[in-house]
Amino acid sequence: MPTIELISIGCKKVPDLPNYSSFAFIAETGVQSHRGLFQSSFDLFDGVIVHLANKAFEGTDGCWFAGHLVDFGSHGTTLGFRPEVIPDLRHLMLKLLAASAGGWITFSTDYQFGGRRRERSKVGLSQFFKLHDGGMLRFNELWFIHGEGE
Repeated sequence: MPTIELISIGCKKVPDLPNYSSFAFIAETGVQSHRGLFQSSFDLFDGVIVHLANKAFEGTDGCWFAGHLVDFGSHGTTLGFRPEVIPDLRHLMLKLLAASAGGWITFSTDYQFGGRRRERSKVGLSQFFKLHDGGMLRFNELWFIHGEGE
């Protein structure tokens, strides 16, 4: 099952985040991944990390997975969110961008069958969702995302 983590770079405390209808999350200061694929990159940042999960995990402890948030591509490496997740995810990302000291967040996935680890380009939030809509996002990628004014 995949994990999905976002970091609000330079954010000093967990921002006020609502409950979302399409996913559960844990937000915490310090940048410690639930998995290790990108931890060496995460170690370069300070901020708040948000771990997304299936809604069924809300209020529970332990390992969280986000398999119910995505539609798996034909080969299992294409990352596509279910339609009901996209508005909530966009809202969360906007909140994390607003809370970031420099206006940057990261978005990463870690999936056992997702292929090799890739650090991707810096993109604006709208470009990130255009890539999503075009089937250009893959599992095991780390994206650096800025607000539209950057």
